Amino acid sequence: MTSSIFIRIGGLATMVGAVSSYATIWSPEWLFVLQLSVMVFPAIVALHALQRERERYGLPGTLASLASFVGLTLIIVSWPLEALLFLNVGLALATVGLLALGPITIAARVMPWWCGTALIVGSPLGVALGMVFLWPLGLDETAIILPLGVGWVLVGYAIFRAAGRRPEHPSRVR
Repeated sequence: MTSSIFIRIGGLATMVGAVSSYATIWSPEWLFVLQLSVMVFPAIVALHALQRERERYGLPGTLASLASFVGLTLIIVSWPLEALLFLNVGLALATVGLLALGPITIAARVMPWWCGTALIVGSPLGVALGMVFLWPLGLDETAIILPLGVGWVLVGYAIFRAAGRRPEHPSRVR
């Protein structure tokens, strides 16, 4: 039961973080990066707990979650310090981790397929590609960041819902 509550809180925190990230668009750059990274932490932890509990995750899922988590931590620590090497390593780890976590989530069939797709789109590579294709259209920052926020709201929603329909194991009474 506590696991279910923990996973639901992770989904809810991801949704709230994704929505609140729009408030930090016009704030200092480091605060925006911090907000974007912090909204992803609960999703990674909750996805890991949910899929691990269902025993459909395996070593690849654990490694993808770990890479995402370590990469985001490096981004958060190195951005305000302007430590370019750690920032690049963090971006690479977060990108690889989230790009791997998407297909692993789809294959595990614990979450809807669109949740895995949203993880891929919400990776640093997905954000960079979105910027490359949307900036030439003359869109402002809000329009460019909108797909990112919507994707993470969807991930949080899927986590929140999946925690509610988990099969509970009967207690073992002797």
